[in-house]
Amino acid sequence: METFMSGARVVEGALLSFVLALGMTWFGLRGLFRLMPVTARPATSPAAQPMRFVANGLEASRRSTAA
Repeated sequence: METFMSGARVVEGALLSFVLALGMTWFGLRGLFRLMPVTARPATSPAAQPMRFVANGLEASRRSTAA
């Protein structure tokens, strides 16, 4: 009977440790996501424009020198 109670205490301690770690992770991630900025407009709004990474006339000069 004493061995059973010892095993029960180990299981209880492991379960309590797991629940405590889960709660700490939950609160930590919740706080992290609260710190993230909220965008004013969603990405699907009509005012959203794609970014262009072409330098000043660089693509036009490539086309004119092509064979």
